[in-house]
This record gives sequence, C-alpha cells and structure tokens, in this order.
Amino acid sequence: MKNNSLIILLYLALASCQKNNSVSPVLTDENHFSLAVVTAAASSVTVNTESALKSAVSTAKAGDIITISGTIKLTSTLQLLNSGTSSSKINLTGGVLDCSGISSGWGVKCNGSYWNITNMTIKNAPDCGLVFQYGGYNYVYNVTTSGNHDSGLQIYNQSHHNNISYCNSNDNYDTQNGGENADGFACKLSAGQGNKFDHCKANHNSDDGWDLYGQPYTVTITNCTATNNGYGGNGDGNGFKLGSSGQNVAHTVTNCTSSYNMASGYDGNGNTGHITTTGSTGTGNGKTLFYRIY
Repeated sequence: MKNNSLIILLYLALASCQKNNSVSPVLTDENHFSLAVVTAAASSVTVNTESALKSAVSTAKAGDIITISGTIKLTSTLQLLNSGTSSSKINLTGGVLDCSGISSGWGVKCNGSYWNITNMTIKNAPDCGLVFQYGGYNYVYNVTTSGNHDSGLQIYNQSHHNNISYCNSNDNYDTQNGGENADGFACKLSAGQGNKFDHCKANHNSDDGWDLYGQPYTVTITNCTATNNGYGGNGDGNGFKLGSSGQNVAHTVTNCTSSYNMASGYDGNGNTGHITTTGSTGTGNGKTLFYRIY
C-alpha cells in the first residue's frame, strides 16, 4: 500500500511539470514504473509575415511543415540553421520571398541539413538568392530564383549531397560588378561531395548558366537547360562552366541543352578532368558548343 502511494505521489509531481519533450512515468505493474520520454509531434504552420516566418524556422524540428502564404518581404537574411533527419526532413514550402528590403547579404542561407525547400520564389536579394553554405542532404524542388544581385542559387564551402530539381534561375545580375559574378546556378569554391542538379533551367543570367569554378568534387548535372546567359559587359556567358584552371575533376553533364549563350555552350575552363557530356547538345552559342572539354 505504501509503495502504491509513493508511485501516485511521484506521478502527480512529474505530471505537474510535464511539457512536450518531457519525462513521463509509465506504470508497468502495481509496484514498478518506468520513465518514458514523450517526444513533441511535428507541427504544421502557415505564415504570412517575416517575424512569424523567422520564428517558425528558428524553432523548426524534424518533420515540421512551414508554409509561406503570399509574399513576405524580408529585411534581413532568412537563416535555416536547424536540421531534420534522414527520415524526417524539415519542410519549407510555398509563397514568394521578396528580398529587396535586405540592405546587404544573401536572401536565404541554409547551414542546416535535411531540409525540403519547395514551390517558392526567392527574388531581389542584394547578393545571392539561396545559398547552401554548410550541412547537406537538402532537397530543393520547383524553386525560382530571380532578379538577385549575385547567383540565383549557390552551393559552396563544404555543403554536400544537395539535390536541386526542377528549379529555375533567371535574370540574376550583379550590378556592382557589371554582371561578372551572377550565375544562374553555382556549385563552386570548395563545395562538398554529392551535389546534383536535375531538370533545372538557367536563363538570361549575367555571368554563366552553371558555374563550377574551384569545385573540387564531381557535380552531376542531368536534363538541364542553359540559354541566353552572359550580358552586362563583364559576364563570361557560358552555358555550363565546368571547373577552373589547375583542377582535375570529372564532372558529369548528361542530356543537357545549352543554346544562345554569349560564349560557349560547355566550357571546361582549364579543368583537365574527364568531363562527361553524354547526350548534351545546343545551338547558337557565340563562341562554340564544346570548348576545352577533355
């Protein structure tokens, strides 16, 4: 009887301070109990203001779904710093992020891992639109990056195993450099392993459609299209720039199309690695279709 009274008192004490993600007693028989961890369930939230969006991403956990409604004008970089898991990603979806209110810096920075970023537009950032700096295993689907003042979407600095699918990047132009740096898609400057692009389109960006400058690991690009890149005076204007001088990296560009770019359709840019261009075609490029491809 004394044991049962003790169990009841302990249960009431613990229950009085119970919250999500707390310890809760579970009675196993009349004389014994165990302590079980109660994990907070994933949540779904719709946001339509910058403050609500930043609050949601700052507390995001595995399985959460954050839906953007309408257009949100950002005044500072949106930072995705938390991580999901391989079986339960964090989901950010929908709407338009207008980054024209940011005074300097990127529009969206993802340093976390296991994010799904889908069905949205990121535009008008004073620098790159969407950047993957660290972390990995992120999935980007049906995202448009447009009118940014550096590359639309960039992966660099160790970020790895990102899958970019069915995305569009257009009209990105770095006015401060006469168009020298703004690519449609960039995976460059020491990005990590396992990055892939599939069924993406880069159109009318001031520098290159794709830029793999200084990328030390293989990038896989399939079924992608680069058109009308290179304008503003200082842009290189290649559809696919596939490395840089002094590198020996075997990139793969399969079943892609590169047309009407200011310079070459596909340029190894001094990369002496074996670049696979199986099934890739194009027409109307200002210089040539394949240049420095080994």
